[in-house]
Amino acid sequence: MKRTHAIIEQAFRQYRPALAYSGGGDSSVLLDIVVGMGYRPPLIYTDTQMEYGTNQDFVRATATRYGLPLHIARADITPQECWRRHGYPMLGKMAARIWMQRHPAAVYGFKTDVSTCCRKIKIEPARKLLHAIGCNATLTGQRGAQDDRLRGMRSHKDGAICEIKSDHMTQINPLDGWTDTMVKRYAAQHNLPRNPAREAGALTIGCMYCGGGAQFDNSGFRVLRHTAPDAWRRMVTEYGFGPIIIAIKYQVPLAEAKGALDNLGGVEAVADRMPHVFDFLRLNPLRGYDR
Repeated sequence: MKRTHAIIEQAFRQYRPALAYSGGGDSSVLLDIVVGMGYRPPLIYTDTQMEYGTNQDFVRATATRYGLPLHIARADITPQECWRRHGYPMLGKMAARIWMQRHPAAVYGFKTDVSTCCRKIKIEPARKLLHAIGCNATLTGQRGAQDDRLRGMRSHKDGAICEIKSDHMTQINPLDGWTDTMVKRYAAQHNLPRNPAREAGALTIGCMYCGGGAQFDNSGFRVLRHTAPDAWRRMVTEYGFGPIIIAIKYQVPLAEAKGALDNLGGVEAVADRMPHVFDFLRLNPLRGYDR
C-alpha cells in the first residue's frame, strides 16, 4: 500500500490526472484509495457500446456516491463497423496476430484483431476526452503481470508511470503488482459495492463480445451465454460471430464454416439446438485463462 500511495501522490504532484473508471473491481478499489487520500479527480468512463446493461447505471451511482464529476467517452463508430473494417476480436492480441499470419484473410475470408477493436472503441475515445477536459494523465486499475503477460512486460520495462508519446499523455498504474487476493481483501474490508454484472456471474464487466480468451476453458463466450443470453444470441447470429467461431475452431475458410452451419439448418438453428458449439475457439480448450 505504501508504494500505491507514493505513486498516487506523485501523480497529483506532477500531472493533472483523471481516473479511468470502468465499474470493475480494480478501478473501484483504486477510486476508493484515491478519494481516501483526499484527491478528487474527474472520472472517465468509456461506453464501448457492448457493456452489460446495468454497468453504466452502476458507474453513475458510484460517481454520485463519491461526489465526483463523470465524463463518458464513446467512439464515433460502432463495434460492428470496427469489426468489419479491421477484424473481429478473437483469440487475444498475440494469438490473433499469429492466426492472421497463418490464415490470411484473402483465403479464409475474415480477419481477427483484438488490438484494433480495443484501440478504436475504448482507448482512443477515452484519451481524446481526457485532453478535452484539461487533463494530461490517466490513473488506471491495471495491475501489470497480474492482468496479463503483455502488461507485465510493459510494467517491467516502463514502470508504473509511463509516458504515452503517441497520445501526448501519461498512464499511471498505482495498483501495479496487486494480486486478485489483495483486491478482494481491500473491497471486503471497505465494503465496496459489487457490480451487478459480477453478481450475475460475469467474470469481467468489460466488453461482452470480446473473444480474447475464448480459446480457454473459462471462455467469455460461454459465460456470456449463461449471463446474458439475448446479447449472446445477437453476437452469434446478427453480428456474425457464429461462423467465425466455427472457422477458427476447425481452421477452415469462412465460406466452409457457413456451409457446415447451413447443412445443420443455419446458424440460428444451431444456436437453439447446440449452443455449446460456439463456446470455445478450440476443439479442446486450453486450461485456464493465463492470457
